Amino acid sequence: MDHQEIYKKKRSARPSDFSDLDFFKDLENHFLEIKELEMSWIEFETPKLIPNKEKAMRLHSLITLTRAIEEELDSAFRAGHIPGTAFFGRGNEGASVGSAFCLQDEEWLVPMHRNCGSHIAKGHPPESIMAHFFGRKDGPSEGRDGNFHMGYRPKNITQLISHIGTTVPIATGLAWAEKYRKTNRAVLTHIGEGGTSSGDFHEGINFASVQKLPLVIIIDNNQYAYKTLLEKQYACKSLILKSTGYGIPGYLIDGTNMILVNYICEIALEMARKGEGPILIESITMRASGHSVYDKFSDYVDMEDMNLWLEKRDPIKRYEQFLINSGIVTEKEIEDSHFKAKEKAALSRDIALKSPFPKPEEMENEIFAD
Repeated sequence: MDHQEIYKKKRSARPSDFSDLDFFKDLENHFLEIKELEMSWIEFETPKLIPNKEKAMRLHSLITLTRAIEEELDSAFRAGHIPGTAFFGRGNEGASVGSAFCLQDEEWLVPMHRNCGSHIAKGHPPESIMAHFFGRKDGPSEGRDGNFHMGYRPKNITQLISHIGTTVPIATGLAWAEKYRKTNRAVLTHIGEGGTSSGDFHEGINFASVQKLPLVIIIDNNQYAYKTLLEKQYACKSLILKSTGYGIPGYLIDGTNMILVNYICEIALEMARKGEGPILIESITMRASGHSVYDKFSDYVDMEDMNLWLEKRDPIKRYEQFLINSGIVTEKEIEDSHFKAKEKAALSRDIALKSPFPKPEEMENEIFAD
């Protein structure tokens, strides 16, 4: 894929480009494409990424609903409705929605704990998500688990495992099954930058690379692996450089630009379906909250840097400005979309809170096979 339809300029990447790589400045209107040992910076023209109005509004409804759901869940946690803790993906909504939106109904999604938007874009009902958080019978695990430790089988979404690195071997197994069955379907998975340090990540991606499996792996690099800074997490200048070691295509993109994420993921999934996978994508965002609701992140986060990202790279505000400047939608349509999202999230919360708690005597049902 040469991206002729969107690119403005293309030049070969130099080693010096990575010695002082600035995610905020260098990725604003560029993305990096890696094909084997050839690395190219592609300067793209944002107006050429304009979707049709129907798609534009659908994406907006999904990303606003994602944030509205997490805001309702945050409020519910503080009201005592959620046991344990809660993890949210504020700042990552564009990457989650923009990527999962590309999947076909029959294709598998293997998300992690900051991919609420992926669940929503794939069709997981909000009331089901909330019932799970509340430990209720109508959640996917029927009250046996909580937080984003959930999947949704009707939409081919696998459940999260706390050991984040394990998502890649799971996705690899699903992709292997699709290749074996000759379905021409792809699998999409997410992993954090911290998860790439695990042996599971290496084993999964190495096997997928050797077998040329139909898999797209997105590294959601939100610049903090809990409290661990990037320079303490890995020695390479960018995780996408690992793609050359595995001999697979790679993309380094600004994950706060939902339309770009959607564009790149459409390309990557189509490559995977054609047998050109796996494909690695490093999506750069900023975790706009603590690791969990208990985390006092101001103790270790560069707040000046975070505030810059929140001001300039909030994925929802950025997308809305893009739509308005392009003349695709009006401010009134944006306002209406937000109102509907908040209304739906509040209704989903009410429905979930009316769901019964599971009966203790039923908690071991359907766990083990006779």
